[in-house]
Amino acid sequence: MLGSAAALVMVSGPLAAQATADNSVNVTSASPALPFSQNKQNEPAIAVDANHNSIVVAGSNDEIDEQACSSQFPSNPCPFTPGVGVSGVYFSFDSGKSWTQPMYTGYTARGCTADFSTPVSECAQNEGPIGTLPWYEESGLVSDGDPGVAFGPAPGPNGFSWSNGDRLYYSNLASNFPAAGAFKGFEAIAVSRMDNPTP
Repeated sequence: MLGSAAALVMVSGPLAAQATADNSVNVTSASPALPFSQNKQNEPAIAVDANHNSIVVAGSNDEIDEQACSSQFPSNPCPFTPGVGVSGVYFSFDSGKSWTQPMYTGYTARGCTADFSTPVSECAQNEGPIGTLPWYEESGLVSDGDPGVAFGPAPGPNGFSWSNGDRLYYSNLASNFPAAGAFKGFEAIAVSRMDNPTP
């Protein structure tokens, strides 16, 4: 038994030594290098369009639109700003070789990045550029992350078919926008969709 294990090591040793190129690419291309937590993403999901395999979408919890962390408030240094979404979306149209993070307009706290003395309750949240899912505030919702992404056939007069095009689905947790009552309860599942994503 020991002899066969040694033979395996001898065969796999040269294979492990082969050089490979670094093909790393930044998916969250619009995120700033600093400050934290506006440069933080986690819990990614990814899907490839079965009808056009060069189209890839990724989602993550992305805090790009949140107020920056501050050591001024040790009990809550990295708050989630009320009303600001965290469901980031990223597209590749060349099979993942390069990525883009769309810029939409929505509710944001990005304006608090340089003001580390302002508590979250006084942060200047307003309409502005966002790197997360759009149209949530207008629906009385906040995108709360935990993404799921999938492609399927688009609908048409005779039902769903790839000949009608492609439909992207993005599911995530959602909560009520402050002072809005879009649904009863604490959290819901929301699904966004887009037909025929293009650059």
